[in-house]
Amino acid sequence: MIRHTLRALAAVTAIVLLAGPVFAGEVEERNKAVARTMLEEVLGRGRIEQYDSLYSSGYVSHGGSRDAARDEDREAMKGWHRAFPDLRITIDKMIAEGDLVAVRFISEGTNTGSALGLPATGKHIRLACMTILRIVDGKIVEEWPSFDQLDFLRQLGLMPATLK
Repeated sequence: MIRHTLRALAAVTAIVLLAGPVFAGEVEERNKAVARTMLEEVLGRGRIEQYDSLYSSGYVSHGGSRDAARDEDREAMKGWHRAFPDLRITIDKMIAEGDLVAVRFISEGTNTGSALGLPATGKHIRLACMTILRIVDGKIVEEWPSFDQLDFLRQLGLMPATLK
């Protein structure tokens, strides 16, 4: 009896040890799917109604100069679509490890609306952007977004093309 119990325990242990990387890979793939949906659907297509299903109630965006909570971030998403109604997101690279997903993507659109403190300029922009997302239980809990804000303002014609 003890011998059978030990064999069964050894078999279960082997399965858990061998399957661990498979399960970890599954979690990372699910996290990548959440990141893709957030970028392509919510940000890229303006489907704000999907926001609550993707973001945790305690979500924090760690922006350049300060942090923003979920409600402020949701309003910023709406603002991007008022400013750039034709915004398109193209994912270039995506890497996942554990609960983190890093994404490099291209944002393109025409600034035909006034929002986010910016006037409508009618200019087309194309920006390379990056973000790191922390995703737990299928929800985005933290984000570290980054894009070249000076290039952004230059493309909009709100900053000189060169500094003197």
